[in-house]
Amino acid sequence: MSDRVKQMKFGYMLDFRNPPGSGLAADRFHAAMLEQAEYADRAGLDSIWLTEHHFVADGYLSAVMPALAAIAARTTRATIGTYVLLAPFYHPLRLAEDTAFIDVISNGRLRLGIGLAYRDEEFDGFQISRKERLGRTLETIEILKRAWSGEPFSFEGKHFRFHDAHILPRPASRPHPELLWGGMNAVAIRRGAKLGLSFACNLGRREVEMYREALREFGKDPANYSIVNNRIVYVAESEERAWKDIEQAALYQSALYAKWLSAAAEGSESPIRPDAARIRRNAVLGTAAQVGERLRKIIDETPMTELILATQLPGLEPGKALHSLQRFASEVLPQLRK
Repeated sequence: MSDRVKQMKFGYMLDFRNPPGSGLAADRFHAAMLEQAEYADRAGLDSIWLTEHHFVADGYLSAVMPALAAIAARTTRATIGTYVLLAPFYHPLRLAEDTAFIDVISNGRLRLGIGLAYRDEEFDGFQISRKERLGRTLETIEILKRAWSGEPFSFEGKHFRFHDAHILPRPASRPHPELLWGGMNAVAIRRGAKLGLSFACNLGRREVEMYREALREFGKDPANYSIVNNRIVYVAESEERAWKDIEQAALYQSALYAKWLSAAAEGSESPIRPDAARIRRNAVLGTAAQVGERLRKIIDETPMTELILATQLPGLEPGKALHSLQRFASEVLPQLRK
């Protein structure tokens, strides 16, 4: 087995999506999501990640800070992060306060993936101009770094201006929680490298290599940065059983993302499509042996540092997702870490 496979970190992603008609009450569903997070931590996965959207009928996680705090209180070793937080919708000082608190109570386990957001519905709801998203996000990153120092500071920008702000407690992480940049196109990838941020993506080898090359171009060593990617992973008695379990949930998820991304790109084709054959081909499905073999190939071909399992798809019965996670932890993970 290659060193890259042995060194790979594995994470678990939750978005708390409970589509209408599931028959599962919100309290039971949210308890099941926290149970999965606790199990991932106990079972030896390296990280737990939350993803964010707002005003979605399936309850897509919007309260990221409370969710991170809840998971921090229920876990002891896995890092906890956002994949990704939609920065334009946060006041940076409040974000600095919340994240510093979460990093302290988790003993320095917080990692903050940051994205620009893209859905008009969210910008309209929060009364933020979509044209301001990049400027607000770049200022937020700079303010977070200063705020997390624990020292009073002032800031004068286009979107935010304040004097002698003092954010306490100081995060436990040093020099501060890891920051990751979320992006999909070439411009965004290069921007993240130029900012000196780690990379949160759902892309392939070409885009990951683009990020690594951009880091080198800007005088940075890629070995010092995380590259966090994700795949649908589902372990079952057979590949057919796995696909049968997740098919409707995976199609629902891809159809919604395709709609959102096409609207954001003003009708251009989305990189995500509700194509069953394509989804099945890109997902990692099957027995523990099949999943392990497929993951080895993906890891060997893509120079990432961490792979997030997307198992709890929207509409999938939580018990099935937990069972798959348990099989991954007990049957697949030991193979990969030999």
